[in-house]
Amino acid sequence: MGKLFKVLGGLVLVLLLLIVAAVIILPMVIDPNDYKGEIVTQVKEQTGRDLKIAGDLKLSVFPWLGIDIGGLELSNAKGFGEQPFAVVKSAAVRVKLMPLLSRQLEVDTVGLDGLVLNLAKSKTGTTNWDDLVKGGAPTEDDKPQAAKGKGLEGFVIGGVDISNARISWDDRSAGQQYTVDQFFLKSGAIRPDSPVDLELGAQLQSKEPELNAKIKLDSTVSLDEKAGMLHLKGLNLQLDATSPLFQKGSMSANLKADVGLGLNGETLSVDGLSLTSDTLQLTGNLKGNNLAAKPAFSGTLNLAELNLREWLTGQGVALPETADSQVLTRFSADLELAAQGDVTRLNKVVIALDDTKINGNASLKGSAIGFDLDVDSINLDRYLPPVKEEAAAPAKTADAKGSGDEPLLPVELLRSLNLNGSLKIGQMVIKKLTAKQILVTVKASQGKITTEQKIGAFYQGSLNSVVNLDVAGKTPVMQLEEQATNIQAGPLLKDMIAKDKFDGKGNFQAKLQTSGNSINAFKRGLNGDLDFRFENGSVKGFNLAQMLREGQAKLKGEKLPASDEPPQTDFSEMGGSAVIQNGVLNNQDLLAKSPFLRVTGAGSVNLVAETLDYLVKPVIVSTAAGQGGEGLEQLKGIPVPVKLTGPYASPDYSIDWAQVVTGSQKAKLEEKKAEVKQQLDEKKDEAKQKLENKLKDKLKGLFN
Repeated sequence: MGKLFKVLGGLVLVLLLLIVAAVIILPMVIDPNDYKGEIVTQVKEQTGRDLKIAGDLKLSVFPWLGIDIGGLELSNAKGFGEQPFAVVKSAAVRVKLMPLLSRQLEVDTVGLDGLVLNLAKSKTGTTNWDDLVKGGAPTEDDKPQAAKGKGLEGFVIGGVDISNARISWDDRSAGQQYTVDQFFLKSGAIRPDSPVDLELGAQLQSKEPELNAKIKLDSTVSLDEKAGMLHLKGLNLQLDATSPLFQKGSMSANLKADVGLGLNGETLSVDGLSLTSDTLQLTGNLKGNNLAAKPAFSGTLNLAELNLREWLTGQGVALPETADSQVLTRFSADLELAAQGDVTRLNKVVIALDDTKINGNASLKGSAIGFDLDVDSINLDRYLPPVKEEAAAPAKTADAKGSGDEPLLPVELLRSLNLNGSLKIGQMVIKKLTAKQILVTVKASQGKITTEQKIGAFYQGSLNSVVNLDVAGKTPVMQLEEQATNIQAGPLLKDMIAKDKFDGKGNFQAKLQTSGNSINAFKRGLNGDLDFRFENGSVKGFNLAQMLREGQAKLKGEKLPASDEPPQTDFSEMGGSAVIQNGVLNNQDLLAKSPFLRVTGAGSVNLVAETLDYLVKPVIVSTAAGQGGEGLEQLKGIPVPVKLTGPYASPDYSIDWAQVVTGSQKAKLEEKKAEVKQQLDEKKDEAKQKLENKLKDKLKGLFN
């Protein structure tokens, strides 16, 4: 037995001597630098690239079997300049020798220092690594064969340490240049079934747009082989960027989450997502499935209320001036996200913007946008530019408001629209007009756009309209059909133009078409027809009866009569129709009625020149006091032609009193004829009565 121990002890001693001899002798006998030339030759034959090994190759055997590389440089692809494709300042990898005897792999910290990688794409789209990855599919001989015998029972890596790396990207086809500088990656010890602390960072630089960003990421990585998942717990990504794009010159953002990634590359989970940037706070959860074939994502996102105006301004977004400086100060959103392939759906959307609440859903399929939204109430005037007070001036020049030939429609944008949606609004104010119970539907495809608007409550009436816009051709073409029912014109005009010009309950129908892309072109190309009818209203600004009284007094040389009547002309009903041809409106059947007069009218309105040539003929039908006809007895039944000419905003008017006098004389002559006829008729009746009386007396005598 003792002899056996001596033999075993001798074997151990021999083994130890062999190991010591290997540690001492191998580095002396084997010099890895002797193989530099062969390595360079093999790289040249395999890639066509030149490899330079600047430093010495150092071999270590015990207790670590490894090699240190002093420096490497790989030349660039042909046509991409003289700068090297890749440079490594130093690299080292070591494996502990003794654990290998018991099939345990224990690797020291893998180090890589001073990596410089210059990636580029030519103007033709070729990259400077295409030649490195080209080649056919691996043959059966090339494929790794399963190791025979027992493999490793375990492995340990002391960590990964990549420092001072620099990666540049030069896309000459797009004129873009990016640089990732000061890149580092550090990890703790990597052991089976044990979490690993991971830390990485980099400096990102861009010329177009000009941007300098610092990125730092921390997380704990763990592998769950049974579940087939890689987990990143406590992921913390910090971004600090500077750029002229930001109004403050800088921007910071922080992302936190717990991320799970399937080892098969098919699944992804992001739990406890939290993204903050200044006052912006976005939270949520996301799931991803079937990532390799048809990726599908779902989840929820919540944007906490923030001052959108301040946040956007801080990010360098220039906001247009608004009439109300307090709008865009309260914004929040909640939604459910579902995306697969080219289809993205936003379900259960809840948005709060200032005093407005929006609910609904939206979708994106390729370039096609769909939506179904419900807005409770919104005052759009608050979001429009403020109304500028016009300074007093002797005359307004064309340049003050533009010539009217400026492009009106964003044609290219409209041609690209692909929409199908509906929008409900409980109440909306725009340009001081108030509308309620609104339903708007929009369809747009290939430059053809159709919108339909239904307003259930519009100034005590309703309004329906359909607009068809075709921008597919060279010249935009627009068609409009509109119908207004029981609209109160007075309040409508007061809100629209802030003037009390007209009143009455009216109905209106129009079918119009025009073409062009400016206000003037729309006017010149306007064609169609319309009709209207108003009841129990008035035309404000002039009193037709008083105008007639004043004209009558001037004609007689009498003193102008005083009047305390309001400057308006009342009517019980007024209606007519019109035809529009090339921007000129022609009306021949205007008829207005009031308790004391009837008014007919005919003429034209030039919408291009904004002038009118119109003849109005009022006829006095009653001179009863209190009906507006008092003092007009002599004009009763006589048409009074009133000519309206000039700008329709402030027309000139004149009365053809010669025709009135002629009509008056004819009326008097007819009146005289009527009196004579009446007298003759009365005498005839008297003679007839006398004859009848005589005949009765004779008959009485005959029978007596």
